[in-house]
Amino acid sequence: MNNSSLGEGLLTLDNHIKIRSITAFVDPREFDQNRNFEGEIDKSINLLESLVKTLRNKGLEPWTARISFPENSVSIFKRIVDNVDINRFLASLGYTDFTPSMSNIYLDAVEKGFYISFNGLKAIEKNLVGEISRFIHKASSRNPVYATRISVGFHEEPLQTPYFPDSTSVKGGVGLSFLYPNFIMENLEHGLTGAFDEFKKVVSKVAGYIEAEGFRVLVDYSLSPWMENSIIDLLQTIGYPAGQPGFNYGVLLLNKEIWRIADKYAAGFNEVMLPYAEDNGLKKLGENGSIRAKDLLLYTATCVSGPDMLVVPEDEEKLAGFIKDVYSVYTFKKRPLAARLIPATGKPGDKINLGKFGETALVPY
Repeated sequence: MNNSSLGEGLLTLDNHIKIRSITAFVDPREFDQNRNFEGEIDKSINLLESLVKTLRNKGLEPWTARISFPENSVSIFKRIVDNVDINRFLASLGYTDFTPSMSNIYLDAVEKGFYISFNGLKAIEKNLVGEISRFIHKASSRNPVYATRISVGFHEEPLQTPYFPDSTSVKGGVGLSFLYPNFIMENLEHGLTGAFDEFKKVVSKVAGYIEAEGFRVLVDYSLSPWMENSIIDLLQTIGYPAGQPGFNYGVLLLNKEIWRIADKYAAGFNEVMLPYAEDNGLKKLGENGSIRAKDLLLYTATCVSGPDMLVVPEDEEKLAGFIKDVYSVYTFKKRPLAARLIPATGKPGDKINLGKFGETALVPY
């Protein structure tokens, strides 16, 4: 293998692969309004800090540390937002039924840095998609970065995954995700299957470190990009360039490899992800007018989050309609889907600053 050492000692990772996140899932059995929920949060924070230290002692540095909460009652939801300091980690409030009367609380949450995913199935059932669109527009008008912390999820049960915003603790434990498109490219001399096999060896080693500490480990094997660590570049390399016939098939080939290596640790989405504002390849397509929101929606046929981190022109009606289109794909695909859209002032091609996501061009619907 070219880029990692899998001996009995330290596991060293270089820029081709990173531990994208380590997530402490707050145990829902100990977390309800009749108990000391602050104590449970403190336990999870201490656990997270301990596990980060464990990995650092092995020569590994997780990119982000996260806490994922269980589904919460309205009273606990507000107490978390009011009282939990999240300066040291990212935090997801979980899969939440959208309640219009709580809009100000939701807005307070995303302003403070919390992530949240609204239950899209319930929203469709209760005809609340328009209300959700208005809320997303309101949050984005305050600061487009706030909208990056809001998703609309489509799945029957809450999803336990280290990928935010659509993350909910179901059974506690510790979650891992990895950044590895470039790793696959660098190991294609082994063939696509061999490259994924090499990646699985790395995952098993890292998961083993956490498991040895006595914790239940969950890994979301999803292949997700970050800027120059691009899935678009990977697909180009294996012969399936974006915007050309065959691209969906290329995504399917990658998904088949992910599903093949997903093992006892697997939890969450476990699919290719195409978050627009997180992949330089997608961003370039948006800048030159080669991609529309509906193209990313098309890709949800074979990937979990084509309509993710999409920056679109402000239009409450169109955004609501787009969310309904994602639901329509879900009804046939029957695998978890999530949508994250950032409405912004401007026309397609104009750029906005999304903080850590950088300058990102609007795309038309």
